[in-house]
Amino acid sequence: MWCLALPLLFGAAGARDAAASPDLHVALSSLEAHAHPAHTHVSVLDPEGVFTVFWTPGSQEVVWEIHARTLGWIGFGFSSNGRMAGADIVTAWVADGRLFLQDRHGVGETTPPLDQKGDWRPLHARENATHTVLVVARAINTCDGQDFVLTNETVRLIYAWGDTDPTGDTPGYHGMRRGNRFALVLLPFHRPVRTPGTESSSVQTWQVRQEVTLPPGRHTFYWCHMEKVPAWETKHQYIGFDMLYGRHARERLHHAVAFECLTHDGGAGEEVFEQYVGHVGHECYTPNMPPAFYKCERFLINWAIGSEGELLPDHVGYPLGERHGGATYVLFQTHYDNKPLHRDLTVEWGMDIYYTDKLRKYDAGNIGLGHALLFSLVVPPRVPYWQVAGHCDSACTQAAIPDEGVSVFMVFLHGHYLARAIRLRHFRGDRELKPMAVDSHFDADFQQSRRLAKEVRLLPGDHLTVECDYDSRGRNRSTFTGWAAEDEMCQAFINYYPRVDMALCRSSPHPDSLAEAFALPPFQRNLDLNTFIFDPKVGGEGEGGGEGESYQERLQRMPWKDFDFGRANAKLLEGEQVVKCQLNYGVSMEIPTNTTRYPEATPFVPPEDPVCSRLRRPPPTGHALTNDAEGGAAAGRSRALLGVAVALLAFAGRS
Repeated sequence: MWCLALPLLFGAAGARDAAASPDLHVALSSLEAHAHPAHTHVSVLDPEGVFTVFWTPGSQEVVWEIHARTLGWIGFGFSSNGRMAGADIVTAWVADGRLFLQDRHGVGETTPPLDQKGDWRPLHARENATHTVLVVARAINTCDGQDFVLTNETVRLIYAWGDTDPTGDTPGYHGMRRGNRFALVLLPFHRPVRTPGTESSSVQTWQVRQEVTLPPGRHTFYWCHMEKVPAWETKHQYIGFDMLYGRHARERLHHAVAFECLTHDGGAGEEVFEQYVGHVGHECYTPNMPPAFYKCERFLINWAIGSEGELLPDHVGYPLGERHGGATYVLFQTHYDNKPLHRDLTVEWGMDIYYTDKLRKYDAGNIGLGHALLFSLVVPPRVPYWQVAGHCDSACTQAAIPDEGVSVFMVFLHGHYLARAIRLRHFRGDRELKPMAVDSHFDADFQQSRRLAKEVRLLPGDHLTVECDYDSRGRNRSTFTGWAAEDEMCQAFINYYPRVDMALCRSSPHPDSLAEAFALPPFQRNLDLNTFIFDPKVGGEGEGGGEGESYQERLQRMPWKDFDFGRANAKLLEGEQVVKCQLNYGVSMEIPTNTTRYPEATPFVPPEDPVCSRLRRPPPTGHALTNDAEGGAAAGRSRALLGVAVALLAFAGRS
C-alpha cells in the first residue's frame, strides 16, 4: 500500500498547498521508508540501462518509480510524439537531505517552464553511491491544460539526466543524455513482471530460427517457411513468445507472422505440408511459392517492429496439434526491409515460443479485421488527413460467433508509416458501444499487442469497423496497399475465446465506388476480390480488361491541385464495401450478403471525467463537433464524414 508522507511535514492543510506547488523542496526524512513494490510495468528507457522506470496504474493515478544511474538531476515525462512541445515533465534531484521536485511542461526546444500548479506527488526519494531513486504519483487526468492526459493509447516516455545537481533552481542542459521510448501506460503489461526464479516450471520453449540472405536491388522481401510443432501425445497450448535478434534483425526485420496451416477439407495436414518441413523456404506470394502455403490463413502469432513479445493471460492458450483442435504445421511469413539496398545482407532472427501442458481453461483464437489487402486502399499525396475503413459485417459474426458470444482479451493494431491513428469500433444493432481499441498516437515503429484492461464481449450480429487516419504531406506520390513498408495497410487482430472457425473478417470499397471517387474509367470485369490484387486494369474492354491501363499509374497522373479530397474520401467511406469473410482455412463463409457499410447507429460518447467536468466551464453553444479521446476522430458515420471535411479545411487554413 502506498502512503503519502507529506502531512508529516506540512500538516493536512499544508500538504494540499504543497502538492499544488510546481516547485517543491521536501526533507527526505519526512518521506517514509520505501519497500520496493511488485510493480505491474517496467521499461528500461535507454540502450545503456542508465534510466529504468517501474510503474503501477490505478483507477485514478499512476505510481512511478524511477531508477537512474546518476547523482545529478533527472527528468521524466510524457509526450505524444517524443518531442518537447506539449510534453509533461517532472524534474528532480536530491541534495543536502532534501528532494527538489519540479512540475514542468514543454514548449519547444528550450528549457521547459514550470507549470502554474504542481501535480506530481512525492512518495519517496533517495541517493546511494551510484543511483538516484524517485517515487512519485500522478493523476491519470489532472484537469490541468499544461499536463498530458494518460490514456490507453501509445505514449512516449521521455527522459533526461545530468551528471551533477543544478547550481540554481533550473537543471542544466542534458546534452546527449536524453531520449524517449514507447509505452502503453494504462493497459496491462504485455508480460507479468515477476521476481526472477518464480516462473512456472510447466512452461517450455520451442525455438524457431531463420537465416535469410536478401536479394540485391530489392527494397522489400517476403520469405515464407514451414515449421512443425513438436510431437506430443497429450494436448499442449501456446501461451506466448519472445523475439531473438541476430545479425541485422533489429534494422531489417519489419514483421514476422505465424499462421496455422489447415487443409480445406479438415483432413490431416501431413500429406500436404510435411514435404516442406526442413526446407529453407520460398519467397512469398510469387509463382515459386507452393500453393499449399495459401492454406495457411489463420493467425497465431503477430510480431512487428517495436513489439517486445507477449504472454497470454493465465486462463487462455492456443491449442497446438491437429489432434487437439489446433495446427500441427505453422507457416512463418517474414518481411524484410532493405531501403539502402545493401548487398550481401544476411538477416538472422529467432523466436522463443512458449507452451505448456498445464492446460488453461479456454482455447483461444485470432481473427484478422480491417481493410482487405486490395487495391482500393489508396492515400492521395500531400493530404493532411485521409481516412480508410474496413468492416466486419454483422452477417459474418452472426454466422461464426456462438449465441453466448466470445470474449476479446487482446488487440493488435497494424498500419505503416503514414498511419497516425487507428480505431477498432464496435456496433450492436442501432447503437455504438465503447471502442475495443483506440490509438490516436499510433506509430508504425511501435506495434505491441495490447491486453485489454477489461475483456469485451463480442456477440453474434455485432459489427466491427477498423478506421485508420493517414497523413501524407511528406509524400509526392499516391500510396497504395501492398507488401512494402512504404505501402499502407489498415488492420486489427483480435485475440478471443472460445475458439471459432472464422479467420478473416474484412472488407474494401466496391470498385465502382473507387472509380467514381477518383473519376476513373471502369475497372476490369470479374475481379476476384478474394485474392491479393494491387494493380488491376482500368478502362479496358472485355473480360480480361483488354488493353486497359494500370490503375496505379492512372492515379499517379491525377491532377491533384484542384481535387476535392473531402468529397472523394466521403464517397469511399459512405459507399458500399465488398465483404471478405473467411473460415480458418481460407474458404469464404456462406453468408446472405456480399456487401457492407457503416451501420446506422447512435455514436458512442465517452463519459466525461466527473472531477474535470466540475472544474470546467460549459462549452459555448454551436460547437457540436468534438474530437473525444476515447471515441477518436469519428464517433459515427456522419461524424466520420464531416470530420474529414473539417480536418481538411482546418489544415488548408493553416497552409
